[in-house]
Amino acid sequence: MTKEKNENAALVTDESSEDKEKTSIQVTKPGEQINPLGDELNIMVSLPETLEIKMVNASTLEEYETWFFISSVLSSFMCGFWVAYAQNTVKDINNILFWNSVAFTVIFIISVITAFSKRRKLNEKAKSVKLKASKVIEK
Repeated sequence: MTKEKNENAALVTDESSEDKEKTSIQVTKPGEQINPLGDELNIMVSLPETLEIKMVNASTLEEYETWFFISSVLSSFMCGFWVAYAQNTVKDINNILFWNSVAFTVIFIISVITAFSKRRKLNEKAKSVKLKASKVIEK
């Protein structure tokens, strides 16, 4: 068994084994952390010269998302009631299913119109900010 030493690591080679494996043991100072992949990983980040960020009003965005969610839930109810009305074989509840389907369709249309109006309002108040990414810091 041979030992080679440098400042930060001790390399121990076990020559008696068949595979002649090398085991690396790193010795660090107290409180120092080791990054085992630090030398093997190269990370390159490409950035454009300018970044464009669209700034929007947070309360209007919240209202738009809420109305979009309501309209998506109502579309499921509307489709469910229209399918139930189309597949109904009992004459007694046919009228009830029809008017429920119509009611959910009207409420769905109102929620979609409201969601689109909130979206239009959101786009009108939006501001674009351009940032230059010209300073590169390398460590």
